Amino acid sequence: MSSIPNSAMPHAKESEDSQQGQADGPTLTERAGKLRDQAGKLRDQAGDYARENPKTAIAAGAALAAGVIAAAAIPLVRGRSGSGGAAKKSGGGAKKTGAKTTPKKG
Repeated sequence: MSSIPNSAMPHAKESEDSQQGQADGPTLTERAGKLRDQAGKLRDQAGDYARENPKTAIAAGAALAAGVIAAAAIPLVRGRSGSGGAAKKSGGGAKKTGAKTTPKKG
């Protein structure tokens, strides 16, 4: 593995400003704690909404389950489309007929 000297890439060095700016912000543990708290609040709100609107919660759950089933079924259906060989691809254009037509002169 090659090594490139720092003098060849002075822009790659960290400046003192960036090191000081990182020390002032919240630590990773603090940010994780805030995210955990926010997730707990969202979970509580979702539970309250489901208690207040049970039919809507059931419909949302059914829609979610249908989406999961559809997502799982798509690869199965696509795999079955080719019967033992390569899948047929249609040209998408107009079909050619056996008779040729020539423009009328006159």
